[in-house]
Amino acid sequence: MEGLIEAFRLAAHRAVAAGFRLVEIHAAHGYLLHSVLSPLSNRRDDDWGGSLENRMRLPLAVLGTVRDALGSERLLSVRISAVDGAEGGWSIGDSVVFARAARDRGVDLVDCSSGGIAGPATAAGDRFAVKRFPGFQVPFAEQVRREAGIATIAVGLITTPRQADAVIAEGRADLVAIGRQALLEPNWPLQAALALGDDADWGRWPAQYGWWLARRGGLEDPTGRSGR
Repeated sequence: MEGLIEAFRLAAHRAVAAGFRLVEIHAAHGYLLHSVLSPLSNRRDDDWGGSLENRMRLPLAVLGTVRDALGSERLLSVRISAVDGAEGGWSIGDSVVFARAARDRGVDLVDCSSGGIAGPATAAGDRFAVKRFPGFQVPFAEQVRREAGIATIAVGLITTPRQADAVIAEGRADLVAIGRQALLEPNWPLQAALALGDDADWGRWPAQYGWWLARRGGLEDPTGRSGR
């Protein structure tokens, strides 16, 4: 366990050397730290298993070590599976307790996903399955934010600009992470800015898109590219 903690510390130093300004520790979806947190997978009977306090010991030690390695000027996020989605598994109440403890160790953000221990991420189990619909995991981020007093990231079938904007405007999370939709639409952030009425910086657009948008909307392109 001490060796694992040290490995995370060294990784954090490499992230600093590489110039990253935000680091996220992955403690979700059945990966190492999640498997220690979940009572479904952690069957240890020593100080690293059993009670909730013991199961949180390693992930919290990792977070504290990484926080020290990053320094105060960089942001630290932790991605969690807010629920296992399986009987007897990690619950949203456990996530709130863990988020409070993470906050006390200097974590800035909790990225709230779900699942991954007893089945695929975000779709584990039958009776306890997390049902998928647009924004289906936003309530996890909302509850952790409200009850743990820490900033959260919302994820999960958030695909449109107005949907993402509403999550923030309604105070349900502090950030929205876009995954699959960004793969489908590489210029999603720019399309979102346009849809929400913020298109002041033409220089952010690839040349061909800037030309097309200027001609399509009858807009003046201050970059001069629309004439090419």
